[in-house]
Amino acid sequence: MKQRAVISLYAQTMLRPPVLATLVAGSLVLASPAAASPQGVLGFGHRAMALGTTGTASAEGADAVYENPALLSAARHTTLQLGFEGAALGLRVDGPGMPGAVGATPLRATTIGAVLPLPFAGILRDRAALGLGFVTPTDVVVRARLLYPERVQFPLADRLQSVAVQAAMGLDLGHGVRLGAGVTALAALEGDVLVRTDVSGKIGTQVSDTLVASYAPVFGASWESASGRHRVGVAFRGELVGRFDVVIRAEDLGSIVIPPLHVSGLAQYEPWQLAVEAARVEGPVRVAFGLKYAHWSAYPGPAEATVRCEDAPELEGACDAKVPQPVGYRGTVSPRFGVEGVLDLGPAAELKGRAGYAFEPTPAPEQRGARNLFDMSRSVASVGIGVAFARLPFSLDAFAQLQMLHARTHEKRVEDGAPSSFTVTTAGTLSAGGLAVTVKLR
Repeated sequence: MKQRAVISLYAQTMLRPPVLATLVAGSLVLASPAAASPQGVLGFGHRAMALGTTGTASAEGADAVYENPALLSAARHTTLQLGFEGAALGLRVDGPGMPGAVGATPLRATTIGAVLPLPFAGILRDRAALGLGFVTPTDVVVRARLLYPERVQFPLADRLQSVAVQAAMGLDLGHGVRLGAGVTALAALEGDVLVRTDVSGKIGTQVSDTLVASYAPVFGASWESASGRHRVGVAFRGELVGRFDVVIRAEDLGSIVIPPLHVSGLAQYEPWQLAVEAARVEGPVRVAFGLKYAHWSAYPGPAEATVRCEDAPELEGACDAKVPQPVGYRGTVSPRFGVEGVLDLGPAAELKGRAGYAFEPTPAPEQRGARNLFDMSRSVASVGIGVAFARLPFSLDAFAQLQMLHARTHEKRVEDGAPSSFTVTTAGTLSAGGLAVTVKLR
């Protein structure tokens, strides 16, 4: 299926509707790929996703590319993981003038993970490995919607719709200490649209755009006991920003004076995060408990100013540009827990049962005014199963998640002649699942 990038516009300008329609039509062809991380919502790796999105101290194989790159160094075999995952959202917003059920595009994505131990000799033998991880939606590259703030919208839905690309390396320093580093990469967009009247008197557009790379660092470290049964881990993921900025310029439109228009904002955003975890990683019952801090207070909001007065000095102070208000997000701390039971089925196979829980508090404030940028805290319950075959070079992993979006009440206060207020309630669910096969290549 052909992939596409989807961008909707949020524009506040002084333009007449026919001219604005022409400019917007010209700008829409600039919808272009960007990438960020749906693993910020679901996790990465079918094992970690079944274990309450734990993994900073307990990840195995390709899961470690995202959870903690230091743990890649524990790999002893070259492996390739291929899988599929899907997610569906059921959202509601009830109150005066509200739509009730809100539709959201489901996620359907393929996943790829690879781990390659580096064939060093001597002191570095069996101490270093590379890892790659990809999540690729089947029908979009990225979805970014910049709507008027009064429109009912749930940013959580769009965070699921993007490509995730990451690479990392892990190194075993000995004495139970492992270190790792990597990057998460995405494409950002810069472009120009020139609108002008041609010799026949018709308005036309000339479009140019450029993809530029944007990166976020990932660092990890772990320490395990002498027995190898217990491990603690810490991981840092840098801020990941998928920004686009398309500048629309108008020339030769007669007496109409139009300042440059910026179709700009954040297509995707993940704040910097710090995760810590302790885990029992050997034995018939394995457990992990961790905390993750996400610095959402740095999030500026999805939209940037469309009209910028400094771009139009010819208006001589008549410019009345509007600037989007800050969204007022705050940092969050998320606890998570996972447990895995291992059952030996004899010489043929090993069966692993998994379960976990995580709580993701919302960073968004209550929507009290005209803005309807809704978000809710989430309880993430997960289960999964893994089967490793002793005589076959592959294993299977499956997971299922149910995320309860806790009901939230928003007390709206509207000043329109006389003060008035009303109540809006939001709630929803997110269900997800997937299956992956991991092949041992050598």
